[in-house]
Amino acid sequence: MQFSHRVIELVPRHVFRTARTTTATSESVFVEISDGDLSGVGEAAWSRFYGESTESVLSYLERMRPIVEQSKHESELMAHLMSRGGTSDPAARASLEIAAHDMMGKRYGVPLYRHFELDPADAPVTTISIGLDTPEKMLEKALEVPGYPMLKVKLDHETDPSIVGEIKKATGAAVTVDANCAWSAEEAIAKVEILAAVGVEFVEQPVAADDIAGLRMVKRHAQVPIFADESCPTSETIPVVADAVDGIVIKLMKCGGLVEAVRMAKMAKKLGLKTMLGCMMESSVGITAAAHISPLVDYADLDSAYLIGNDPYTGMTIEKGRMLLPEGPGLGVAPAG
Repeated sequence: MQFSHRVIELVPRHVFRTARTTTATSESVFVEISDGDLSGVGEAAWSRFYGESTESVLSYLERMRPIVEQSKHESELMAHLMSRGGTSDPAARASLEIAAHDMMGKRYGVPLYRHFELDPADAPVTTISIGLDTPEKMLEKALEVPGYPMLKVKLDHETDPSIVGEIKKATGAAVTVDANCAWSAEEAIAKVEILAAVGVEFVEQPVAADDIAGLRMVKRHAQVPIFADESCPTSETIPVVADAVDGIVIKLMKCGGLVEAVRMAKMAKKLGLKTMLGCMMESSVGITAAAHISPLVDYADLDSAYLIGNDPYTGMTIEKGRMLLPEGPGLGVAPAG
């Protein structure tokens, strides 16, 4: 098969801040595979938190080039990816796996959700994320998306959690909160109590990724569900956090692709955990891939393409929180413009 990749700088409509990062621009690596008749596209929206960079993604892809080019079709490439396993280079692995799934869907003439035997009508609504800023600016950003049924508010150590109640009151939306590892267990218990009082749906990752005991302590005191994100990158870590949280956040770019994401969703359900499908700062390629498997989960946070001002592709769209999947074969994405 033929194989190419390119780096594109993505620019958010607003500088996007969380407790861990500030994003004015980000780089995604886009891959394309082709057998001369059919092609597939994938994306690696890497995160330094999981040990990746543009350089590491490109290095991985070049190491994989002989395997890709010697594969006769996408199923053979998929088999190679599955046999290699591992937890390193998750976004880089995801990019190739997404491209192979895109090509597979095109070969059989079906949207990716049909390949996974899912009904897009079962997909949850997606949240729209409100990044960290001054309380006034955060409220202003929330009011820029009227009519959306659910918002996700980022908090950190310094931000007064009362802004969450103000946003909820002003918009009438349901609200979730993501602390991105910002708090100690004791601080989290106090802040989650405030957030419970204003009726948030759940709180993501209140403590450091490796503080499983802290997660367990927060859950024991919390009046709202607690979800693990950074503490649960792959299916191997679900049993580690299962008794410490009420739910997990699944991301293609941290788990390595669609197959592992599906595995995580099914394992979590068997263990009685709720699930949310989330994203990094991804274009419509990564977001649409995730949206195709969103009927498997309870919640979705697949809004980054909506937040990007220069999305190089078109794909899944959002209408007042409702995700509208393209009906074309494979991912159903196309170059913008």
